[in-house]
Amino acid sequence: MSDVVFREGAHVRLRPLEREDVPLMRRWLNDPETTQYLLRAFPLMDKAEEAWFDALSGSTTDYVLGIVARESDALIGTIGLHRIDWRNRTATTGTIIGEKEWRGKGQGTEAKMLLLDFAFNALDLYAIQSRVMATNGRSLRYGEKCGYQEVGRLPHWIRSQDGTRCDEVLLIVTQERWRPLWDAYRALRKLST
Repeated sequence: MSDVVFREGAHVRLRPLEREDVPLMRRWLNDPETTQYLLRAFPLMDKAEEAWFDALSGSTTDYVLGIVARESDALIGTIGLHRIDWRNRTATTGTIIGEKEWRGKGQGTEAKMLLLDFAFNALDLYAIQSRVMATNGRSLRYGEKCGYQEVGRLPHWIRSQDGTRCDEVLLIVTQERWRPLWDAYRALRKLST
């Protein structure tokens, strides 16, 4: 496992992805339980995931990091900034907690706060959007904890794996709305260390 730490919280670390992570990520992205809230339906082959990884290494508009649980030092997911618009200082974000035993335990929320620290404090982005299936309550809740607000819906926009349709929810967080949450997070972290 990598000893590189890009951002560190009380429970998770964010680190750059490595080629050795590709088989694990491919396992996650071929698991229907993991992909039920993603817009992917087809099997992911080795070559496709490797090509994605290679393209990512040279990108200036997409940054994806590994989420490592400090407790076990294991890679449990990925989180990224995508389609960064440098002129307008905006981006899209996405998160996957691939290891099922870590879902719903707060690691995604902390990872998102650390990613937003990078986005807002290091890159000085203005706003970040996320698109979420209306049936993905976990993602909607953790987005709210990180300061995201619903700004719109596309009715019946997404067809889920079971064939039902649901709304796609557009969430946005601005630097201004996020900053007080970050200050509270840092103050709480100081108390717990």
